[in-house]
Amino acid sequence: MEKLKKKNLFVELNNDNFLIAVGEYDEELNFKILEKEILSPNGFHKGKIINFEACVENLKKTINKIEKRSNIIFSDVNAIIHETNLDCINVSGFKKLNGNQIISEDISYILNDIKSKLEKIEKHKTIMHIFNTKYCLDNKLTKNLPIGLFGDFYSHQLTFFMMNNNEIKNIKNLFNKCNLNLKKIILKSFTEGVKICNREKKDTFIKISIKKDQTELIVFDDSAFSFFQKFNFGSDIILKDISKVCSLEIKKVYDIVSNTNFENLDQDMLVDKKHFNENNFRKISLKHILEISSARIEEIINIIFNHNKNLYSLKDNKIDLFLDFDDKKINFKFKNIFHNSFKNCRLEIENLTNEDPFIPIKIYGDLLSKGWAREAIPVLIKKNSWISRIFSSLFE
Repeated sequence: MEKLKKKNLFVELNNDNFLIAVGEYDEELNFKILEKEILSPNGFHKGKIINFEACVENLKKTINKIEKRSNIIFSDVNAIIHETNLDCINVSGFKKLNGNQIISEDISYILNDIKSKLEKIEKHKTIMHIFNTKYCLDNKLTKNLPIGLFGDFYSHQLTFFMMNNNEIKNIKNLFNKCNLNLKKIILKSFTEGVKICNREKKDTFIKISIKKDQTELIVFDDSAFSFFQKFNFGSDIILKDISKVCSLEIKKVYDIVSNTNFENLDQDMLVDKKHFNENNFRKISLKHILEISSARIEEIINIIFNHNKNLYSLKDNKIDLFLDFDDKKINFKFKNIFHNSFKNCRLEIENLTNEDPFIPIKIYGDLLSKGWAREAIPVLIKKNSWISRIFSSLFE
């Protein structure tokens, strides 16, 4: 409790910037942010450190500024990373009970055995998160751990999120050069799922984030973060298709899309002459541009969602799906096409334009003090202690 009462430093590493915050806990362990800064450091691009010294210098100056305002020198930091190069591994362990009662030691054995085998196989990776995904007693799923119940056969499914050791070392080294010890680190995608759980009161859903050059999909199943998938294409692929088929520069395509109402197009409507120079005007049908866009949108949604084999079991019944875009114009101009292309789901397109960017850090602070029902957070430095944290998380 004493450790939680002190002020805590958080840094979120995004694709284009760092969010830095200082917060503390009240008597009920609610986390409140006291200081915050947004930093776009030199030497940092698309989520990667490309100039280590420049990045360190920028981060160190900003933290020193916050320390002066807070009247405290920080020695530790908690980090959130927006890391898309993840391995998501679902593994099940088993225990024959032969009519006996399930005890906590049975589950401890399953967890320890899975962890040990996975670490031997994936020596070059670090476990970031572990989620208790499914509990199954005699072929029947149970909502909670069935400790104390009798049965013949028990299976326990865990979801592991793993990341390359070198990525972790780079982040630790960045903070070490700023005289900070990296205490804990979590994935931003986890906080995004927790946000939906808390805000929408949903425990099973899919979230798809369509960025300009990539797309990310996360799945929460009964409050457990159970799946992550990245696709190496985003909304820009729609504009590139139009550019290629119509032989137009990308900038002109973006201007055309931004200034066109695709909802009520006449068959004969053409791209306005203002988008061309005097010598290169060509008659291009806006209807044709809409058809190109519709075909590409349908194709990418089929890949991401409709025909995604990883999601088949979730779509037996209509599932809640939350969709957001980095490029709001693409969302606005083709909203109906996106709505019509998703099958067998309850779709909500999120508008995050005015959302506080520090919400993930606020969620992280609350997770540190209150935990998450289906998750155990590994402690990166104290490797000998984190398995005990899994057990305490499971059995409390």
